[in-house]
Amino acid sequence: MERRFELNKYGKIYSISLEVNSYMDGNLAIQMYSWEDGYPEPWDFLTVNLEGKREKDCAFIDTNHNGQEILVWIIRNGLAVPAGRYGRSGYCSYPEYRFKETLLREIDPKGYENYIESSAGAGK
Repeated sequence: MERRFELNKYGKIYSISLEVNSYMDGNLAIQMYSWEDGYPEPWDFLTVNLEGKREKDCAFIDTNHNGQEILVWIIRNGLAVPAGRYGRSGYCSYPEYRFKETLLREIDPKGYENYIESSAGAGK
């Protein structure tokens, strides 16, 4: 979790790092950490897990908790691009984004490898 990204939220700029992981079904999970006091504290999940298996490096973005502005932040930081699909849960619609493998590996090499292993194992 070395690389950090600036996030302007609630009238303040936060230093955010990302942790790559997987949900129980092998889908990509990305957790956000804030570095306000010099050490990482859980901020929120960037992704949300919905029913079904996602393609490699794809995840639904949690716009319900992070707001629509998180989509601009994702693109501005070169993290991912829209996949053109949406998932629904209750009254919420979540856009699916395809994350850049090279960037995920750079951000969290061990976490990304764990995600790949979990994703491969989830289909068995």
